[in-house]
Amino acid sequence: MTPQTATPAVQSLGLQLALTLIVSAALLPFGSGPALAALLGGTIASAGNLLAIALVFRRYQAAEPGSLATRMMGAELARLALVAAGFGLVFATVKDPAVFVLFGTFLAVHLVPVWWMHRVSAQAMKR
Repeated sequence: MTPQTATPAVQSLGLQLALTLIVSAALLPFGSGPALAALLGGTIASAGNLLAIALVFRRYQAAEPGSLATRMMGAELARLALVAAGFGLVFATVKDPAVFVLFGTFLAVHLVPVWWMHRVSAQAMKR
């Protein structure tokens, strides 16, 4: 992973972690249950994206597009397995998780990189 290709990925992961902490802190006045659910949902999303980034960009070779496509498919399957295991662990260990907060935070944190990459790409096209 070169610094130029790593920058948007690292930025989006930082944004995900920041969003997770902000939402969790914002829900703290409503009780520890919603705050914990937000923290867990955001952590699951961030961990899945971190795994996918690590699997796709390790030993990245632009000259091998077939290998990159295969790695992307494998990374997505690994991310789905990690997310499923994370939610399974939450439902097995947390008594009465705030389900809407858990899934809502997961979805918001999961989609932040899509928005971020669109924003970064749009800015790059204006240059």
